[in-house]
Amino acid sequence: MKIDRDSIKLWATLAGMIVLFAAAVLVPFGIRDARLQARIDVAREDLGIADVDNTGLVRLNNEVQTLNAKVAERHQVIPSEQEISLVLKDLSQLINAPGVSGQEIITNKAKYFADYNILPVKIQFNAPFATAFDLVKRIETLSRVVRIDQLNIEAEPDYPSQPLVINLELSAFFASDINGGER
Repeated sequence: MKIDRDSIKLWATLAGMIVLFAAAVLVPFGIRDARLQARIDVAREDLGIADVDNTGLVRLNNEVQTLNAKVAERHQVIPSEQEISLVLKDLSQLINAPGVSGQEIITNKAKYFADYNILPVKIQFNAPFATAFDLVKRIETLSRVVRIDQLNIEAEPDYPSQPLVINLELSAFFASDINGGER
């Protein structure tokens, strides 16, 4: 097998082009990347930061997206200060269900924050287990944002047929009025 002169020239030219490409393109990018990495390392050292493991950030981002999706599904709204009475009306209607007795709703002084406000609400009622369980589930799924902060259930062990005594502490969230009324 004889290789002719033109084939040798062609292969030599191709090899030369590859070497020139590597010298002209790959080497400068490699040098630039090495310089940038050195600057990053110096900045991390100055800040006292070790190598960053972003798997935790990715996990937290996924959790935030999941929670945002859940909030969007629930269709809950944060009422204005003028509409907070509707939350109390909803709660009152819930605990006036059949089989419920000794209903009491107590509100405390509202707590005002920069982005939201909270009206603390205490609810007490007596009900059989199934009714109490249903009422708590319905409170959690109200159309307005209400958080159950504490749930206490008391039962009379000697009389299991007696209704349970349910004590709930809630936070009813509401937005400030635009006019920024008295607090």
